[in-house]
Amino acid sequence: SYRPSFHYFYITLRKFFYFQLDNYCLVNLLVNKILMNALFSILLALLVCVGYSQHSIGVGCGQHRLLREMLKSPERLKIHLAEQKILEEHEKKMLAQKTKGIVYTIPIVFHVIHNGGIENISDAQILDGLNVLNEDFRKLNSDASTVNPAFQGLPADVEVQFVLATIAPDGSCFSGITRTPSPNSYVSNFSGGNDQINDIINGNDVYQGNWSSHNYLNVVVCGNPSDGVAGYTNYPSNSFGNSMNASIWMRHDYVGTIGTGNSLGGRTLTHEAGHWLNLAHTWGSTNEPGLASNCNTDDNVIDTPNTIGTTWCNQNDTSCGPLGNTENYMNYASCRKMFTPGQANRMRAALTSSVGGRDNLWQTSNLIATGTLSAPTLCNVNFETNKPVICSGDSVAFTDLSFHNISSWNWDFPGGSPSTSNLQNPTVVYNSPGVFPVTLTASDGNTSISETKNNFIGVLQGLGAPIPFQEGFENPISVDDNWFPNSSLWEVSTGSSSSGNNSIKLDNFNGTSNYKYELESNTIDLSNESAVTIGFKYAFANTSSSNTDQFQILGSWDCGETWYVRKNISNSQLTTANITGFPYSPQPSHWKQVYINNIINSFCVENFKFKFSLKSGGGNNLYIDDINIFPSSSLDVNQLSQSIEAYPNPSSDLLNIKSTEYPLKQVTVFDLSGRAVAVIENLNSKLISLKVSSWNSGLYIVKVVTSIGTSIVPFEKLGP
Repeated sequence: SYRPSFHYFYITLRKFFYFQLDNYCLVNLLVNKILMNALFSILLALLVCVGYSQHSIGVGCGQHRLLREMLKSPERLKIHLAEQKILEEHEKKMLAQKTKGIVYTIPIVFHVIHNGGIENISDAQILDGLNVLNEDFRKLNSDASTVNPAFQGLPADVEVQFVLATIAPDGSCFSGITRTPSPNSYVSNFSGGNDQINDIINGNDVYQGNWSSHNYLNVVVCGNPSDGVAGYTNYPSNSFGNSMNASIWMRHDYVGTIGTGNSLGGRTLTHEAGHWLNLAHTWGSTNEPGLASNCNTDDNVIDTPNTIGTTWCNQNDTSCGPLGNTENYMNYASCRKMFTPGQANRMRAALTSSVGGRDNLWQTSNLIATGTLSAPTLCNVNFETNKPVICSGDSVAFTDLSFHNISSWNWDFPGGSPSTSNLQNPTVVYNSPGVFPVTLTASDGNTSISETKNNFIGVLQGLGAPIPFQEGFENPISVDDNWFPNSSLWEVSTGSSSSGNNSIKLDNFNGTSNYKYELESNTIDLSNESAVTIGFKYAFANTSSSNTDQFQILGSWDCGETWYVRKNISNSQLTTANITGFPYSPQPSHWKQVYINNIINSFCVENFKFKFSLKSGGGNNLYIDDINIFPSSSLDVNQLSQSIEAYPNPSSDLLNIKSTEYPLKQVTVFDLSGRAVAVIENLNSKLISLKVSSWNSGLYIVKVVTSIGTSIVPFEKLGP
């Protein structure tokens, strides 16, 4: 909060007469606090400490910069100080009225904004985060009894509970969770909050419109922003009206303790909810713990001792005189486990004051309107799987997404084994190829609802396509015809190609940094080979010299269940064209040929799959063309030497084979079917030339034998 030190000194003394002192420890804390502030009250009487509400354990902060800029406006600062005064006066009245025993219910909605990655956290992780939040606010956390002995008896039940809303603003039933696909999931919270709110309002999967902050506590769950913020919110203020700008923002891996979350950061939502209810950090309204000057500021709570703040669990912090309450939720330490009675009073005052509209949230009429007053009834049946495409003989795990209060499930799986199930989340094996529907009928004991999803499970042939395999993207109308992309940014390009008319394009120019864009193949039968080579061409450009895009090609010997990197291409090796600030389209000279010749042994199965993966680092578009897979087992390759050169490559007339180290002994040229088209034996030279003008256009493999081993060199014959 914002106040001159002399004002705090006055408030501290005044609170003494309203606060109920329950133990001797509180008396000592109060005396220490008054004495410490008295030393500085005269010198700092004209200073105002400006701060904000934000938190991140071990993660950088950014929102305070935004608020400081905002409060450079004298009018905005005046409003803020006036609102804080109203809240202080209201807290005093509440203490006199003795409202303890009244539990306030707050309707809460989690808005997950994602780009299809790990930031699209599960319902289970969200529910776990909500459970942690409620345990902390109701002092049901098991570690509340293990606080520092100096603060035993001080942990408080705030008597506030958060319940998932089940009715959207338009009256429709929903789970309390919305999901919005958007590349803005990963933008900086410092600058991207408005963009994220606009995306949620216009594109979530439940209700498109404003989710009023006077009716819901909105929690925006997003990706890992570039500024590293773990969570942030704002103090109560009428400046936001009923807009969603009064939300709490949370990074996905700081929600809950499961999934992408963890026990260390799982209480960040508790911390942010404290800010949302007008609590400052225990050292005051700044985001810089550990500064000696923090002893001159305070959080305006009577029973939280002055402290400089800490980011580690320092149980002996007496840096400002009294023993600091390191385990307080509004500190940055990892051992947070308590609110104090004074903090509970301050939060309840914020919740019952007209400032910020939070006083409408817990009203009976709003609890009815948001579906949080009583247990909801069954209103929606839905399900999903993370493996909609499998190979024959593989299993699929189904996840029930129905709500609310489901007591029984009846599944139908045509083509599956078992063909029926009454489990909530069954696993089914599909032994025959095809495309199959799935039906779920759910009941709450009184009402039953069914949902059928046609063509939901695709089962591929266990025996994949034969080799040689060639793909130039000349026939597909869309990527989905023969491939499995993880993003709509993969598309067939009809304007750029290495040969023919088409190629495949990743619109990385409009992609999201740190997101992996993957394009997965169908199954390919390599069971008759001991080694194959994958060849393809690509073109790529950066948008700036700071781009960090990374390109990988991965293989799988178990139909995509597990993946292994076969080739890694860093950004410095990836670029084939100059930097451009416009969406990139390649010129003929930009295409680069790549061969992968480590597809051997375990990968040679009947359901081999491979995929391209670009981890976006801010670069431009990626193009791929002329994919080939051909056998190299017939070549008896026992060593791949870098000393063999084939040039010019490609060529329409002449091919030179050169060894830079050892004399050539034998050269054999194979086409992609494995047929030898040229054999030259009994050599003892480091250079030979072959006339290739009569050969058919396409790819060839040149097998070169020297005195130290055998090498292969791919060669492309241009036609005619």
